[in-house]
Amino acid sequence: MRSYTTKLTVAALAAATALSLAACGPDNADSDTPAGTGGAAGAAPAATGAAPTQSGAAPGATAGGAAGGSTAAPSGAASSGAATGGAAGAAGGGAGGGAVPAATTSVKFGQSATVDFADKTSKVATKLEITVTGVEVGSLQELTAAKVTTAGLEGRTPMYVSYTIKNLGDASLSFTAPDSKFVLFDNTGKKGINAATAATPLPKCTGAKFQGVTKGTEVKGCTIIATTGTAPVAVGYTDLTDLLKLQASWAK
Repeated sequence: MRSYTTKLTVAALAAATALSLAACGPDNADSDTPAGTGGAAGAAPAATGAAPTQSGAAPGATAGGAAGGSTAAPSGAASSGAATGGAAGAAGGGAGGGAVPAATTSVKFGQSATVDFADKTSKVATKLEITVTGVEVGSLQELTAAKVTTAGLEGRTPMYVSYTIKNLGDASLSFTAPDSKFVLFDNTGKKGINAATAATPLPKCTGAKFQGVTKGTEVKGCTIIATTGTAPVAVGYTDLTDLLKLQASWAK
């Protein structure tokens, strides 16, 4: 009987030991507390490592974006400046290329302007009221047909400038040529040259006779100016001392 009881006790102790060992086995211990802690700790360094990478990437992206933005802005500004500069350069180039100079008085065809006139040879100084009534485009064939010399006018277009001149001063205009002060600018921005027609005047464009034109007297006439362009833009009347300046100009 004692032997049977002892065997049961030993069996019971063995079973209890087995259960105890099973409960404290390495697998369960690692999977419960240590595994969770170790996993979190392992994950944390990974996350921490990832964070610097993102943080490092962020400054790079931010700096790149800022730099890109600031670069784009100056580039845009530069483009705007270049466009402005280009426009300014074009304007300057146009003026320098022979555009119509600014005149003291600028009016339209058919309107009058008052200018000073002086002829040192005839010792005449007076004021004139001039009205340019219009400009007609002619041809070298018309000059040739009228036996008007075309020497030096090859490749040019004659323009017929019609005008009215009234003497406002006390001096007579005799032995003077007030119409010689007219200049014409064409569609190429260049100034034409006066064509000599005194010897054989063109019937459709004949200069005025200034002999005996005293104060209050008005005469009408026409002068021929040959240009490299094919269309007139403006007619001017030069300054007394500076031929590059205009006292008056007429345009459409």
